[in-house]
Amino acid sequence: MTTVIQCDACGGSVAFDAGRQAARCLFCGSVAVHADDRDEAVLTPDAMLPFEIARAVADDRFRRWARSSWWNAAPLRHLAIELHPLLLPVWRFDAGLETHWAGLVSARTRSGHVPRSGLEHAELSTLVPASMGLAEAELRALQPFREGTAARFDEALPHEVPALSERGAAEVARGQLEQEHRRRIMRSHELRRCNTSVLVRVREARLLMVPIYIGSFRFRDRPWRFVINGQTGAVTGRAPLDHRKIAAVVGVVLAVLAGWLLLRAIGIA
Repeated sequence: MTTVIQCDACGGSVAFDAGRQAARCLFCGSVAVHADDRDEAVLTPDAMLPFEIARAVADDRFRRWARSSWWNAAPLRHLAIELHPLLLPVWRFDAGLETHWAGLVSARTRSGHVPRSGLEHAELSTLVPASMGLAEAELRALQPFREGTAARFDEALPHEVPALSERGAAEVARGQLEQEHRRRIMRSHELRRCNTSVLVRVREARLLMVPIYIGSFRFRDRPWRFVINGQTGAVTGRAPLDHRKIAAVVGVVLAVLAGWLLLRAIGIA
C-alpha cells in the first residue's frame, strides 16, 4: 500500500510506503506538501532499472562534487544532507529518422563556402522525463543509464508518479531526435549551416523507472538540490557560490585594470 505526496511549490508527486511520513518535498525541500488523493489512473511503468551504488558511495560522490569548484560556497562541503533513493519515470523512444538536409561547407570561393545537400538515415534513441520534479537538462547530465538489467517495476519502492503521457513525451522526443540527427549530419559533413526536413518513425516507446539519489537543502534562504545517478554515480546540480571569493576576484581585476590605465595615462602624458 502506497500513499502519494504532492508538493505545492514544484508540483512533484512521490509515492511512498503508506507508513512513511514525508515532511518535505524531495525535489525542492519545501514543507508545503499534501496527500494527493488522485482518482485518475496512474501510468504503469514497463520496467525499472536497479540501483548499483550504495547510499554511502553516492554521498562520497556528492562530497567530491561539492569540492570540485573553488567557487562553491565553503559550507556546502560540510552540510549534513540526507540522500533519498528514488525511482524516476522517463520515457525511452527508439526511432528511425530520414533527414533531407541542405547546408554550406567552407571552400575557396568568393563567398567562402559552397552548398551541399543529401539524404541521411539513422536509428536513434532518446529519454524524456515523465517528471514534474526533474528537468530535461538534468536528465541529460545524468545519462547514460544501464538498461541491460531492467526488471519488473516494484511499486512499493519510493518513486515519482509519472506526470507525462506517451503522446506528450513523443512530441518532446521528436524534437530531441531531430536536433541530434542534425548535429550528427553537421559534424559528419563539416557544415557551417544546415536546414533539415525530418521524418521520424517511432519504433518503440517504453516507460522506465530509473534510479537516482536526490538531496535538497536550503542555503541563504533559497532551495537547492542535486541529483545522483544511482548506477554510475554521476552528479548534477547547481551549487551556491561563495560571494566573498567572487567579490575578492572582482576587486583584484578592477585594481589591476585601474593600475594599467594609470600607467598608460602616465606613459601617454
